[in-house]
Amino acid sequence: MIVAAVAALSLLIPQQLDQIVHEGTPGVEAHANGRNYAAGKAPVNGQVRVGSITKSFVAVTALQLVAEGKIELDGPASKYVQYVKDSRITVRQVLQHTSGLPDYPLAIGVNKIADIRNRHFEPHELLDAALTQPPSFPPGEKYQYSNTNYVVAGLMIQRVTGRPVAEEVQRRVIDRAGLKDTYWPKQGEQRIRGKHAQAFAVSDLLDPKSPVVNATELDTSAAWAAGAMVSTPADVAKFYRILLGGGLLAKPQLDEMRKTVPADDKSAYGLGLESFKLSCGGEWWGHGGTIHGWASLGGATDNGRNAAITLTALPGTFGTDPARTLQQMVDVIDTALCKK
Repeated sequence: MIVAAVAALSLLIPQQLDQIVHEGTPGVEAHANGRNYAAGKAPVNGQVRVGSITKSFVAVTALQLVAEGKIELDGPASKYVQYVKDSRITVRQVLQHTSGLPDYPLAIGVNKIADIRNRHFEPHELLDAALTQPPSFPPGEKYQYSNTNYVVAGLMIQRVTGRPVAEEVQRRVIDRAGLKDTYWPKQGEQRIRGKHAQAFAVSDLLDPKSPVVNATELDTSAAWAAGAMVSTPADVAKFYRILLGGGLLAKPQLDEMRKTVPADDKSAYGLGLESFKLSCGGEWWGHGGTIHGWASLGGATDNGRNAAITLTALPGTFGTDPARTLQQMVDVIDTALCKK
């Protein structure tokens, strides 16, 4: 019976991936409970840009520093980052997107890949672009996703450690979890180091009908601590499995990470960690991530089941219904975590 169930699962996920490719996405990679899958023009477990999944790595690093007494979770973020002038904004609110800090990407022209592909941004430039805008709402009033929060988190980590955030994430999270294919690109690094698919994006994210271009090579400094990292589906799934299993944070900090506020009717947001409802009951914990050319989703359950998926184009790039494609990604994760 167990063998039959595994065989059925190993057939269902490829069918789901094939359907995504059939509807227009060039390539898709996935990992589910120790097995790797690929469809279309994508290698099995190739390296991918994971976008905002980076936020989970940064949040884990910050919470380790909380455990060490170097960061006060409910203290003012302005204590660590002078750019944050509102002393009411706490570190917790920064990590949970309840700070009210306005989002910066459109202010620096991220929507047009040609304008940022070859440009290096310093973190303070990202914050400057954000803080020329008014606050979105008073601190703590509600949840609203803003990449600016994780630029602040990255600067906070650098302030208290005296080291680059990329180095701290490498030492504290990537190395500790044994993630062999995961890294934070070096300054100026535009190519992906290992085997990888070609990724595609519309030339202007605000114009779905703009020409599609190859987005594989990209300077991700515009994303920095909000989304610069490269990984693989297998490494992403492993990271969340180890995190939820207590391998990266002590229980008090992991418990804090899992204290959520509602994001929508199907998900809630903790500290760099989202919870999603499962069709079979219960929930899974992880994060999504998008960046020019790539869309990813990964996570795990408390019982150790784990999965991740990446598309080599943002949903809607090739005329598909973005909402349908996103739901197909969620369905793959649900299949991996629910099917016995």
